[in-house]
Amino acid sequence: MENAIQFLIYMHALFGGLGLATGLGSIVAKKSSPLHQRLGKWFYFGMLISALISLPIAWLPNHRSPFLFLIGIFTIYLVLSGRRALRYKPQAELVDWLISGGMLVFFDSD
Repeated sequence: MENAIQFLIYMHALFGGLGLATGLGSIVAKKSSPLHQRLGKWFYFGMLISALISLPIAWLPNHRSPFLFLIGIFTIYLVLSGRRALRYKPQAELVDWLISGGMLVFFDSD
């Protein structure tokens, strides 16, 4: 079991590092250039996969951390809403309102 957890942690670090490196590259690249757009896509997938992997890690025995679980949820929300905001600029769709409403309900429940 510990080997599986270690593997998940390494995959989380790999994709998180990919997201951070491509995010920095996207900041440095000229806005709207093909390089900027390509790095942005890599950033999106790297961060999304890293955050998704973090969720089961945060609930595994000897690794349980509700705080880190919430950071993973929040990261997924930011990555998804950022991608949708760029893709559907003119107006929000129902799914956008559901994502935002779900986050409000999730984080407002005491």
